[in-house]
Amino acid sequence: MRNKRETDISNYTDKLAESGVVSPQKKPGGGKNFLKVVGKLLLTVFSVLFITGIITLVSLSIYIFTLASEPTGIDLKAKSMNQTSRIFVKDSNTGEFVERQKLYSTENRIWVNNNDIPQAMKESIIAIEDKRFYDHNGVDWTRTLSAVGTLATGGDSYGGSTITQQLIKNITDDNEVSITRKLREITKALKLEQEYTKDQILEAYLNVVNFGNNCQGVEAAAQLYFDKSIRNCSLAECAAIAGITQNPSRWNPLLYPDQNKVRREIILKEMYDQGKISQKEYEAAKQESAKMKFVGRKNISEEDDDDADYVQNWYYDQMFYDLKADLADYYNISEGAASEKIYTEGLKIYCAIDEQMQSYIEQAAINMDRSGDPELQIGSVMMGFDGRVIATVGSSQRKTTDLAWDRATHSALQPGSSIKPVFVYPMGIDSKQLYYSSTVLDEPIEKYEYNESTDTYTAGPSNAYGSYFGNMLLPDAIEYSSNATAVQVLQMVGGPSAAYEKAVTKMGFTHLAESDQYQIGSLSIGGMNGGVTVREMAAGFTYMGNGGLYYKPYTYYYVTDSEDNTIIDNRDAIPKQAYSEETATIMNRLLHYNVENSQHTNAVHAQISGWDIVGKTGTTNDDKDSWFCGLSPYCVMATWTGFDSPHTISDTTRSAKFFAKVMGEYLKNKEKKDYLLSPNAKPATYNPLTGLIVSTENVSGKYIGYYTEDNMPGYGDAYYGDYSFGGDQSYTGESSYSEQSSYSGEQSSGSGEASQGSEVSGGEASQASGSGEASQGSEASQGSEASGGGGRSGEPQQSSEGGQITPE
Repeated sequence: MRNKRETDISNYTDKLAESGVVSPQKKPGGGKNFLKVVGKLLLTVFSVLFITGIITLVSLSIYIFTLASEPTGIDLKAKSMNQTSRIFVKDSNTGEFVERQKLYSTENRIWVNNNDIPQAMKESIIAIEDKRFYDHNGVDWTRTLSAVGTLATGGDSYGGSTITQQLIKNITDDNEVSITRKLREITKALKLEQEYTKDQILEAYLNVVNFGNNCQGVEAAAQLYFDKSIRNCSLAECAAIAGITQNPSRWNPLLYPDQNKVRREIILKEMYDQGKISQKEYEAAKQESAKMKFVGRKNISEEDDDDADYVQNWYYDQMFYDLKADLADYYNISEGAASEKIYTEGLKIYCAIDEQMQSYIEQAAINMDRSGDPELQIGSVMMGFDGRVIATVGSSQRKTTDLAWDRATHSALQPGSSIKPVFVYPMGIDSKQLYYSSTVLDEPIEKYEYNESTDTYTAGPSNAYGSYFGNMLLPDAIEYSSNATAVQVLQMVGGPSAAYEKAVTKMGFTHLAESDQYQIGSLSIGGMNGGVTVREMAAGFTYMGNGGLYYKPYTYYYVTDSEDNTIIDNRDAIPKQAYSEETATIMNRLLHYNVENSQHTNAVHAQISGWDIVGKTGTTNDDKDSWFCGLSPYCVMATWTGFDSPHTISDTTRSAKFFAKVMGEYLKNKEKKDYLLSPNAKPATYNPLTGLIVSTENVSGKYIGYYTEDNMPGYGDAYYGDYSFGGDQSYTGESSYSEQSSYSGEQSSGSGEASQGSEVSGGEASQASGSGEASQGSEASQGSEASGGGGRSGEPQQSSEGGQITPE
C-alpha cells in the first residue's frame, strides 16, 4: 500500500495530457549549440579549402603539363658548331631560291670543344656552381625547394639553379624573378637533360655564360684576361675565370682584382674540400693566385675587311626584327636570345623580298624632291594582299648603318584622314547603317572636345574647307575629306571603343594608346594619343583588295633550322575577317571614286595611266604629316612624309606622287587585271543629288555605286543636270543649305582648278593638281588633334642590336 505522501506521476501526466498542457522539456545546453555551429563552420571552411586545393592542383598540373609540352628552344648542337645563318631569295628569272647573304654575330665568343677545355676549368665551375652536377637530372631538388622558399619571401632564387638551369637562363635570356619563371626553367632543364649528355651541357655552359667585359665563354675570357687559350690556363687561372660568372660586375678581375682574388681562393678551397684537387695542388694554386696578373685589352690593328662598308637594305633590317620577334614567341624566349639563335644556329631564312622593287623604292626615296624641305623624311611600304611585304624604305637619306631607325615600322605617327577608310566608313557599311550613296551629316557634334580648365565642351570637329554642308552623300564626304561626317558616323556605329576594339583585335594595330578608345577623334579623323606605323596602315588597306581579310604582315616565307626542319611558316597564314567581302567591295569602289574624281585633296596625284587606282590621302594640323595609302589590283602601298621634329611641310603632294612613281614602276610590265570584287555587290547608277538608284541596267557614267540587295536605297528621279556637289551650298547650322559658296575657286568637276587649304585633324585640302592653277581657299579654322599635331612616339635613334649581315 502506497504512502499518502507519494505522488502517482503517471496519473498526473495523464491529467496534464487530457487538459492540453504539455510538460516542459529540458533544453540542450548553450555550449553544445556553439560547438555544433563551430563544427559546421569548420567543415564548410575545410570543404572550400579542399575544393580550392583540388582546383588549384588541377590547374597547376595542366600548366606544368603545358610547359613540359613546349619546345625548349635550345639546339646545343647548332650552338656548338656556331653556324652562320643564311638568307635565301627567289630568283626573279627562275623562281628558285638562291642564297644571297650570310649573317654574322659581332659578339666576343670563340667556341671551344669539350676535349679542349682543361679538367681544372670544368672542376672549378662545378665546385662553385653545382657540386652535384653529375648526380641530378637537371634539377637539384634540395636547392630548388630552398630557393623557392627564398623567392616566396622576396629574395632571389639564383642560388637554387643548377648548371643546366643556368644554361637555360643564359640561352633564353629569361630573367624574370617569379615562381612561373622557375617552373619554366625546371621543365626545360628536365627536358634538356633527356636530350643531351652532361658533357654536352657543360661544354655549352662554358661557351655561353658571361665572364665579364663582353666575354661570352671561357675561351674569350682566357684570351682577354691571360692572353692565352683556355687549354693552356693553369688551375689558379681557371678558378679566376670560374669566379666571375656568378656576378660578372662584382668579380671582374680587371676592375676589382682583389675581390676576384677572394672569390677564386674560395673556389680553390671548395675544390680541395670536395676532393677534386690534392693539398699540394691547392697550395701551389694559392701561391700563384697571390701574385696573379691580368692582361686586359690590347691595341690590335684590324685587317681591312672587304665587307666593312657594306650596309644591308631596309628590308633585311625589318626581316631581322620580324624573325627575332617570331622566334621569341615560338620558343617562349627573350628577343635577345632569339637574336642569338639567328646569328649562331645556322638558320635558313627564305626571304619574301622583291629585290628589284626594293632597290627601286630605296633609290626613289633618296631622289625624292625635297626642295623647300631639305630634312623631309619618308616611310613607305608596298605589300601584297596576303600580307607579304614586297618592298619597304625607312628614310629619304642613304642608309649608313645596319638596323637603323626605320620610319616605316618604328615611328608611331598621326594618320590624319587616311584612317577614315580603315574604320568608320567600312564599319558603317558592314553594320548596314550606310550604303554606297548614303546621306551623311556634315555638321559638328556638340560635345566634341572637353576643356578641363573651363569644365566645358566645345563643338567640332572643324573641316578643312572652313564650313559644313549639313547633308552630303558618302562619296562626296570621302572626296572632300570631311572630318565632321567621319565623327558623326563613328558615333552612329558605336563610338571610339568599337573602332578601337576592331583595330586591336582584327586589324593588327599595336601602337594605339588606351586613351584612344575614349577619344572620338582618334580613329575617326586620326588625331591620336598613340599612333600608327606605315606598315600597319598598309596592312589596314589590304582588306579592300582581298575580300575583307586581314593578314599579319610578313617579310619571310618560312625558316628552317640547320637540319632543314621548318620552324615557322608564313605561307599558309590564316587571316582574320576584318569586314565582309561586300563591304570590302563597296569601300574599294568608293576610294576609286575618290582618286578618279579628286578635286579637293591630293589624291589626283596618285593616278596611274591605264590603271584602276584606289586610295585616300591624309594630313595633320599645319600639314606636319602627309600620307597617301592606296592600292592597285596587285598590291597596296602606304607612304608617309614628314619631319623627325614635326613642322609644316611646304608641299603635301609628295606622298601621293611617290605612290604613283613606285607603284607605276611595279605595274609597268604587269598584265591588266581587275580587283577581287564580290558578286553580291551589284553596280547601279545613282542620282548624286539624292543618292537614290537611277538604274541597275546599262550602268555607266561617273555616278556608279555598288549595293547589296539587303542594303540599298530606293529608286528616284534620274535628272541632275550639270550637278557638282558643293559649288553653291554650305551649312548654315540648321541642317539646310544656303546659297553661298564655301570656296573661292570653281568647284565643278571639269574646272581644272582646286582650292588650297590646310587639313585640320584629318580633314584636308588639295594643292594644285597640275591641270590648272591652284587658288587659295578659305582659311580653315584650327581644329583639335589629340597628339598635338604630327606627334611621334619615339625619336629616331641608332639601334643597339649586335651583328651585321655581310654579302657573299
